[in-house]
Amino acid sequence: MCRAMVNEAWSPADLHIHTTASDGVATPSEVLDWVCERTDLKVIAIADHNTNVGAIEASRLAIERGLPIEVVIAQEVESAEGHILGLWTPEIISPAMSAADTVAAIHAQGGLAVAAHPFAPRLWSRAGLDRGNRTIYGSVDYDAIEVANSTPLLFVANFLAQLYQHSRSDRFACTGGSDAHILNVIGSSRTYFAGETAADLRVAIEERTSRVSRPGYSPMRQMRYARNVPHIMARDRERKAREVEAGIREPKPERRETRAERRKR
Repeated sequence: MCRAMVNEAWSPADLHIHTTASDGVATPSEVLDWVCERTDLKVIAIADHNTNVGAIEASRLAIERGLPIEVVIAQEVESAEGHILGLWTPEIISPAMSAADTVAAIHAQGGLAVAAHPFAPRLWSRAGLDRGNRTIYGSVDYDAIEVANSTPLLFVANFLAQLYQHSRSDRFACTGGSDAHILNVIGSSRTYFAGETAADLRVAIEERTSRVSRPGYSPMRQMRYARNVPHIMARDRERKAREVEAGIREPKPERRETRAERRKR
Protein backbone atom coordinates (compact mmCIF):
# COMPACT_ATOMS: atom_id res chain seq x y z
CA MET A 1 0.00 0.00 0.00
CA CYS A 2 1.04 3.61 -0.40
CA ARG A 3 1.75 4.51 3.20
CA ALA A 4 3.80 7.35 4.61
CA MET A 5 7.46 6.59 5.24
CA VAL A 6 8.55 8.77 8.14
CA ASN A 7 12.27 8.76 8.70
CA GLU A 8 15.21 11.03 8.01
CA ALA A 9 15.88 9.51 4.58
CA TRP A 10 12.43 10.46 3.25
CA SER A 11 11.16 13.95 2.49
CA PRO A 12 7.63 15.36 2.18
CA ALA A 13 6.14 17.15 -0.81
CA ASP A 14 2.73 18.66 -1.57
CA LEU A 15 2.01 18.20 -5.28
CA HIS A 16 -1.30 20.04 -5.65
CA ILE A 17 -1.50 23.68 -4.52
CA HIS A 18 -3.52 26.56 -5.98
CA THR A 19 -2.78 30.29 -5.95
CA THR A 20 -4.42 33.51 -7.11
CA ALA A 21 -3.24 32.60 -10.62
CA SER A 22 -6.44 30.54 -10.69
CA ASP A 23 -8.88 30.01 -7.81
CA GLY A 24 -6.62 30.03 -4.77
CA VAL A 25 -6.90 32.84 -2.20
CA ALA A 26 -3.14 33.27 -1.60
CA THR A 27 -0.52 34.66 -3.95
CA PRO A 28 2.52 32.58 -4.95
CA SER A 29 4.61 34.69 -2.58
CA GLU A 30 2.21 34.07 0.32
CA VAL A 31 2.25 30.34 -0.40
CA LEU A 32 6.04 30.30 -0.23
CA ASP A 33 6.04 32.23 3.05
CA TRP A 34 3.55 29.82 4.59
CA VAL A 35 5.40 26.71 3.39
CA CYS A 36 8.74 27.93 4.74
CA GLU A 37 7.42 29.26 8.05
CA ARG A 38 4.68 26.76 8.90
CA THR A 39 5.60 23.40 7.29
CA ASP A 40 8.51 21.02 6.81
CA LEU A 41 7.85 20.46 3.11
CA LYS A 42 10.91 20.14 0.89
CA VAL A 43 9.14 20.33 -2.49
CA ILE A 44 5.83 21.79 -3.63
CA ALA A 45 4.01 21.83 -6.94
CA ILE A 46 1.90 24.86 -7.75
CA ALA A 47 -0.81 23.42 -10.02
CA ASP A 48 -3.27 26.15 -10.95
CA HIS A 49 -6.14 25.44 -13.32
CA ASN A 50 -5.07 25.60 -16.98
CA THR A 51 -2.03 27.75 -16.27
CA ASN A 52 1.50 27.48 -14.90
CA VAL A 53 1.95 31.22 -14.34
CA GLY A 54 1.67 30.90 -10.56
CA ALA A 55 4.18 28.07 -10.49
CA ILE A 56 6.68 29.97 -12.61
CA GLU A 57 6.40 33.00 -10.32
CA ALA A 58 6.78 30.89 -7.18
CA SER A 59 9.81 29.09 -8.60
CA ARG A 60 11.46 32.41 -9.50
CA LEU A 61 10.80 33.87 -6.06
CA ALA A 62 12.10 30.78 -4.26
CA ILE A 63 15.37 31.00 -6.18
CA GLU A 64 15.72 34.77 -5.77
CA ARG A 65 15.12 34.57 -2.02
CA GLY A 66 17.31 31.53 -1.53
CA LEU A 67 14.46 29.64 0.15
CA PRO A 68 14.93 26.04 1.34
CA ILE A 69 12.08 24.84 -0.87
CA GLU A 70 11.92 23.69 -4.50
CA VAL A 71 8.93 24.47 -6.69
CA VAL A 72 7.84 22.10 -9.45
CA ILE A 73 6.34 23.96 -12.42
CA ALA A 74 2.91 22.39 -12.81
CA GLN A 75 -0.67 22.96 -13.90
CA GLU A 76 -4.03 21.26 -13.39
CA VAL A 77 -5.34 20.74 -16.90
CA GLU A 78 -9.10 20.44 -17.26
CA SER A 79 -9.29 17.72 -19.88
CA ALA A 80 -12.59 16.57 -21.38
CA GLU A 81 -12.29 13.42 -19.27
CA GLY A 82 -11.16 14.68 -15.89
CA HIS A 83 -8.57 16.95 -14.32
CA ILE A 84 -4.93 16.01 -14.86
CA LEU A 85 -1.90 17.34 -13.03
CA GLY A 86 0.95 18.08 -15.40
CA LEU A 87 4.13 18.11 -13.30
CA TRP A 88 7.30 19.63 -14.80
CA THR A 89 5.40 21.38 -17.58
CA PRO A 90 7.00 24.70 -18.58
CA GLU A 91 4.51 25.23 -21.44
CA ILE A 92 0.76 25.76 -20.96
CA ILE A 93 -1.42 22.89 -22.16
CA SER A 94 -4.79 23.55 -23.75
CA PRO A 95 -7.82 22.37 -21.77
CA ALA A 96 -10.79 20.38 -23.10
CA MET A 97 -8.72 17.80 -24.99
CA SER A 98 -9.22 14.10 -24.35
CA ALA A 99 -7.35 12.57 -21.43
CA ALA A 100 -5.09 10.66 -23.83
CA ASP A 101 -4.19 13.79 -25.80
CA THR A 102 -3.65 15.79 -22.61
CA VAL A 103 -1.30 13.18 -21.17
CA ALA A 104 0.54 13.01 -24.49
CA ALA A 105 0.97 16.81 -24.45
CA ILE A 106 2.36 16.62 -20.90
CA HIS A 107 4.82 13.91 -21.90
CA ALA A 108 5.84 15.81 -25.04
CA GLN A 109 7.40 18.53 -22.90
CA GLY A 110 9.04 16.10 -20.51
CA GLY A 111 6.38 16.23 -17.81
CA LEU A 112 4.65 13.62 -15.67
CA ALA A 113 0.87 13.16 -15.72
CA VAL A 114 -1.16 12.48 -12.58
CA ALA A 115 -4.88 11.68 -12.48
CA ALA A 116 -6.24 14.25 -10.00
CA HIS A 117 -8.93 13.33 -7.41
CA PRO A 118 -9.98 10.42 -9.67
CA PHE A 119 -12.93 9.06 -7.68
CA ALA A 120 -14.58 12.29 -6.54
CA PRO A 121 -18.34 12.03 -5.96
CA ARG A 122 -20.37 12.02 -9.14
CA LEU A 123 -22.44 14.95 -7.92
CA TRP A 124 -19.29 17.01 -8.55
CA SER A 125 -18.97 15.86 -12.15
CA ARG A 126 -20.19 19.18 -13.52
CA ALA A 127 -17.07 20.74 -12.01
CA GLY A 128 -14.87 18.22 -13.81
CA LEU A 129 -13.94 16.27 -10.71
CA ASP A 130 -15.28 12.93 -11.92
CA ARG A 131 -15.37 12.95 -15.70
CA GLY A 132 -12.86 10.12 -15.79
CA ASN A 133 -13.56 6.49 -15.02
CA ARG A 134 -11.72 3.18 -14.67
CA THR A 135 -11.78 2.67 -18.43
CA ILE A 136 -10.01 6.00 -18.95
CA TYR A 137 -7.52 5.41 -16.16
CA GLY A 138 -6.80 1.92 -17.43
CA SER A 139 -6.21 2.92 -21.04
CA VAL A 140 -4.42 6.28 -20.76
CA ASP A 141 -0.69 6.49 -20.07
CA TYR A 142 -0.83 8.28 -16.70
CA ASP A 143 2.34 8.22 -14.60
CA ALA A 144 0.58 8.36 -11.24
CA ILE A 145 -2.75 8.40 -9.44
CA GLU A 146 -3.49 10.99 -6.76
CA VAL A 147 -4.66 8.86 -3.83
CA ALA A 148 -4.62 11.53 -1.12
CA ASN A 149 -6.43 14.84 -1.58
CA SER A 150 -7.57 17.17 1.21
CA THR A 151 -10.65 18.60 -0.48
CA PRO A 152 -13.68 18.26 1.85
CA LEU A 153 -15.85 15.17 1.32
CA LEU A 154 -13.18 13.17 -0.52
CA PHE A 155 -12.54 10.60 2.24
CA VAL A 156 -14.24 7.76 0.33
CA ALA A 157 -12.76 8.96 -2.97
CA ASN A 158 -9.26 8.80 -1.51
CA PHE A 159 -9.89 5.27 -0.26
CA LEU A 160 -11.17 4.11 -3.67
CA ALA A 161 -8.24 5.77 -5.44
CA GLN A 162 -5.79 4.06 -3.12
CA LEU A 163 -7.37 0.65 -3.74
CA TYR A 164 -7.31 1.25 -7.49
CA GLN A 165 -3.67 2.38 -7.53
CA HIS A 166 -2.56 -0.46 -5.26
CA SER A 167 -4.09 -3.03 -7.62
CA ARG A 168 -2.10 -1.48 -10.47
CA SER A 169 1.08 -0.42 -8.67
CA ASP A 170 3.16 -1.88 -11.50
CA ARG A 171 1.70 0.86 -13.76
CA PHE A 172 1.05 3.86 -11.55
CA ALA A 173 2.92 5.64 -8.80
CA CYS A 174 0.89 7.12 -5.95
CA THR A 175 0.92 10.80 -5.07
CA GLY A 176 -0.64 12.99 -2.41
CA GLY A 177 -1.47 16.67 -2.71
CA SER A 178 -3.57 18.93 -0.54
CA ASP A 179 -5.41 20.61 -3.45
CA ALA A 180 -5.11 23.62 -1.16
CA HIS A 181 -7.03 26.74 -2.10
CA ILE A 182 -6.33 28.27 1.32
CA LEU A 183 -3.05 28.44 3.22
CA ASN A 184 -4.02 26.36 6.26
CA VAL A 185 -4.62 23.26 4.11
CA ILE A 186 -1.14 23.16 2.54
CA GLY A 187 0.73 20.01 3.51
CA SER A 188 -2.31 18.16 4.85
CA SER A 189 -1.92 15.53 2.12
CA ARG A 190 1.63 14.59 1.17
CA THR A 191 3.87 12.63 -1.15
CA TYR A 192 6.95 11.12 0.51
CA PHE A 193 10.09 10.29 -1.44
CA ALA A 194 13.63 9.13 -0.79
CA GLY A 195 16.03 12.08 -0.91
CA GLU A 196 15.42 15.83 -0.58
CA THR A 197 15.26 17.43 -4.02
CA ALA A 198 12.71 17.80 -6.78
CA ALA A 199 14.93 15.58 -8.90
CA ASP A 200 14.73 12.90 -6.19
CA LEU A 201 10.96 13.28 -6.14
CA ARG A 202 10.77 12.77 -9.89
CA VAL A 203 12.83 9.58 -9.66
CA ALA A 204 10.49 8.28 -6.95
CA ILE A 205 7.43 8.85 -9.15
CA GLU A 206 9.07 7.39 -12.22
CA GLU A 207 10.26 4.32 -10.31
CA ARG A 208 6.94 4.06 -8.42
CA THR A 209 8.58 4.18 -5.00
CA SER A 210 6.67 7.22 -3.69
CA ARG A 211 4.49 6.98 -0.59
CA VAL A 212 1.69 9.18 0.73
CA SER A 213 0.04 10.38 3.90
CA ARG A 214 -3.71 10.89 3.76
CA PRO A 215 -5.37 13.94 5.32
CA GLY A 216 -7.74 12.33 7.80
CA TYR A 217 -10.89 14.07 8.98
CA SER A 218 -10.55 17.63 10.28
CA PRO A 219 -13.64 19.66 11.27
CA MET A 220 -11.45 22.78 11.47
CA ARG A 221 -10.27 22.28 7.87
CA GLN A 222 -13.88 21.88 6.73
CA MET A 223 -14.88 25.08 8.56
CA ARG A 224 -11.99 27.06 7.09
CA TYR A 225 -12.93 25.93 3.59
CA ALA A 226 -16.58 26.79 4.20
CA ARG A 227 -15.65 30.32 5.28
CA ASN A 228 -13.57 30.80 2.14
CA VAL A 229 -16.00 29.31 -0.40
CA PRO A 230 -17.33 32.72 -1.58
CA HIS A 231 -13.78 33.98 -2.11
CA ILE A 232 -12.72 30.79 -3.92
CA MET A 233 -15.79 30.90 -6.17
CA ALA A 234 -15.15 34.56 -7.00
CA ARG A 235 -11.55 33.76 -7.92
CA ASP A 236 -12.79 30.87 -10.06
CA ARG A 237 -15.18 33.12 -11.97
CA GLU A 238 -12.36 35.57 -12.57
CA ARG A 239 -10.00 32.91 -13.91
CA LYS A 240 -12.71 31.48 -16.21
CA ALA A 241 -13.35 34.97 -17.58
CA ARG A 242 -9.61 35.29 -18.28
CA GLU A 243 -9.68 31.95 -20.08
CA VAL A 244 -12.60 33.07 -22.26
CA GLU A 245 -10.71 36.27 -23.09
CA ALA A 246 -7.59 34.22 -23.92
CA GLY A 247 -9.62 31.98 -26.21
CA ILE A 248 -9.05 28.73 -24.33
CA ARG A 249 -12.60 28.47 -22.92
CA GLU A 250 -15.95 28.80 -24.63
CA PRO A 251 -18.19 31.56 -23.25
CA LYS A 252 -20.95 30.28 -21.02
CA PRO A 253 -24.25 30.11 -22.96
CA GLU A 254 -26.69 32.83 -22.02
CA ARG A 255 -29.37 31.63 -19.64
CA ARG A 256 -32.79 31.42 -21.20
CA GLU A 257 -35.48 33.58 -19.68
CA THR A 258 -38.08 31.57 -17.76
CA ARG A 259 -41.83 31.88 -18.27
CA ALA A 260 -42.17 33.50 -14.85
CA GLU A 261 -39.56 36.10 -15.77
CA ARG A 262 -41.30 36.81 -19.08
CA ARG A 263 -44.63 37.31 -17.31
CA LYS A 264 -43.07 39.83 -14.94
CA ARG A 265 -41.90 42.05 -17.80
